[in-house]
Amino acid sequence: MDFSLTKEQQALLDTARKLGPLLAKNAARYDEESAFPAENFDALKEAGLTAMTVPKDYGGHGLWMDGNYLGLYLVLEELAKYCSSTSQLLQVHCHGTGYLAWSGTESQKARYFKEVVENGKLFASFGSEASVRQTGPEPFDTMVKPTGDKDKPWRLSGYKGFASLAPGADYFAVWSLIEGTSRMAEGMVYAVVPADDPGVRLEDDWHVMGMRPTVSWGVHFNDVRLADDEIIGRPGEWVQDDPRTFSLAFASNHLGTAQGVHDYVLDFVRERPYLRDNPVIQVKLGEFDTMLVSTRMLIWRGAWLWEQGKWDEAEHASILALHSAKQTGLAVTNQAFDICGARVAYHNHPIGRAFRDTRTFTLHFREDRYMQFAAQHALGMPFHSKQKYGPRITAEERDKAMEAVPEAMQRRYKAAAE
Repeated sequence: MDFSLTKEQQALLDTARKLGPLLAKNAARYDEESAFPAENFDALKEAGLTAMTVPKDYGGHGLWMDGNYLGLYLVLEELAKYCSSTSQLLQVHCHGTGYLAWSGTESQKARYFKEVVENGKLFASFGSEASVRQTGPEPFDTMVKPTGDKDKPWRLSGYKGFASLAPGADYFAVWSLIEGTSRMAEGMVYAVVPADDPGVRLEDDWHVMGMRPTVSWGVHFNDVRLADDEIIGRPGEWVQDDPRTFSLAFASNHLGTAQGVHDYVLDFVRERPYLRDNPVIQVKLGEFDTMLVSTRMLIWRGAWLWEQGKWDEAEHASILALHSAKQTGLAVTNQAFDICGARVAYHNHPIGRAFRDTRTFTLHFREDRYMQFAAQHALGMPFHSKQKYGPRITAEERDKAMEAVPEAMQRRYKAAAE
């Protein structure tokens, strides 16, 4: 494995690094207001970073595809040093456009990628249906059903929670089930909904302690009418055909936040000889450095495996990297309090904000479930890259499931298979 960066990767990293001062300047304000970081995204668009997962043929960088993964994670880590929320929102957008790059038709790609590259439009991807009011298992009820209308043959109704980027996006990539299916494994498609559709209602319920600028509001969809080219992919494609996951993107964000705290602490200690020369402090800083470098190497190894097309092995490596990134992020942001003292407890101190963000963001998916997946892989039990979304099913099982969906979707499914 070659640890040197390509010219393209270094250029992306340099571009992200130049935006650091702007993100750092705005971090406290957007956190206090719990507002979408619009100025940050204006700069990201101007720098071309919102086109990272747009294929090169359509004017983008072609990341998260075609053996080109690490560059995305380098950028997300770098941005998270200054603002974890901005990094996360860019990730959400890049995954939204990345779905389209994998599953979209040529006409869909031409239509939407022009909007991203030339007009600076943003995509938000919504999967979760959890709500602050909800108890019990999380449902997946957002459903696409036929209308019988020629121009708008589909309608979408449902709810999405924790919908990061909702008030800042121009399009919503909505994880949906086709009528007649009950699982993502055979029935999930993406519905692309314009944010200003009259059937969309945003609910500002994002009153949380950390990751506040992600503006992860609730979104209600009420009988949204969709054209055929606003449905992306064939049913079940995300689980059965597209092997990619978000694990390394999350890991890169946690790592970047921790690295930003470590950099702050190093500067703080250097300016204070009584801390700089303290062997206890030196040991702690050495532990931080070890955790950060170890986590980064796990991420890079995972990215290398993705680039080799070793999908299941890559996701196993990504789970290990994400576990390490979570533990590193929590340890560094927490223990930095003891080194820097009481001033860190002020609400908008950079370390205090990083701790709140890390404690919130590391709750995104249950750690015990990830460790179960890692153990199942180690034990030689069934494991695949999309394990958290559903089982792999045979072609025969998939064809059988399609018999229950509307005829228009059956035709679409068969045409895509051909």
